[in-house]
Amino acid sequence: MTGQATDVKERAAMRNDPCRLDWVDAAKGLGIVLVVAGHVWTRGAVRDAIYAFHMPLFFLLAGYCARPRPMGEFAGRQWHTMAAPYAAFLLALVLLDQAIEHARGHLPLFRTWGSAAWAMLLGGSELKGPLTIFWFVPCLFFARMAQNALARLWPDPRDWKWGAAMAVALAGGLWIGARSDFSPLGLLAVPVALVLLWLGALWRRIGGEGALMLAGLGLSLLALLLWKPVPLNMKVGDYGIPLVSLALAVAMSLGLCAIARALAGWRVLPFLGRRSLTIMYCHVAVIHYCAPYMGKAALLALAVIVPLIVHEALARTGWGRRYFLGMRGGKGAKSAPN
Repeated sequence: MTGQATDVKERAAMRNDPCRLDWVDAAKGLGIVLVVAGHVWTRGAVRDAIYAFHMPLFFLLAGYCARPRPMGEFAGRQWHTMAAPYAAFLLALVLLDQAIEHARGHLPLFRTWGSAAWAMLLGGSELKGPLTIFWFVPCLFFARMAQNALARLWPDPRDWKWGAAMAVALAGGLWIGARSDFSPLGLLAVPVALVLLWLGALWRRIGGEGALMLAGLGLSLLALLLWKPVPLNMKVGDYGIPLVSLALAVAMSLGLCAIARALAGWRVLPFLGRRSLTIMYCHVAVIHYCAPYMGKAALLALAVIVPLIVHEALARTGWGRRYFLGMRGGKGAKSAPN
């Protein structure tokens, strides 16, 4: 009876705000640690397994958390919670790179302010080194806008029109990804990201989270035993083996969610999950500047801890909460779900 009551409460919480479920935050927390690990260890079987699913995971969770809103309201919310922090962190890290590299006697990432401005405007594939992860947020922004617009037309993700539209989006995304790696503002990955958002919304709509997660976990373990996963790189439109690699990425994401659900009571993971965007923005810079001076394990720890310190420092100031963390209101305010 206790388990049934817990399930009822969890379903009620999901209907009210699916992103306030601890397992969702735990999945983001576990996922972001894997993202950091994949950037610390740049080769090997473990890195390849992480790269087989780590970014699709975040798109699936974003789709799972999505709730359709009027476009004007939704656009304003996305601007405040995603676009403004993206611009703030990007500008801050460009300035930081100038200071650090000049202090080390190295050339900075951008030699002139004109080239810096051009790269920041284009974003995506034009951002390298400590800024390489900055394709993700604008890609998510535009994919979310498209998902919300379609959800206003077709509220039920089970509608056949969704399936038809997503088949076209997937085919188009795979086609253009095979022919170009130019991706201003991460737009190259938007069609496939939109498909993953839809699958996340469909997952939430059809229910049976526990069964789907366990099935994904089982398929993931079987695939890891029998087959070497092919890494994905959505930033440059590399989706591995067409369809097969994306299907495995979805299964592995569900499997990770099963693990996260089992570990959600360990408060560290939800804590990390609620700060995952700050870690996303900052961790590559920590790795970029500190890698020559320490071992991999220490670098992994530092690449998680430093962004957490940055997050807590920003959360203590009104401008930090508003412009970097996308929070509304006072100190007790919460940021929008990642």
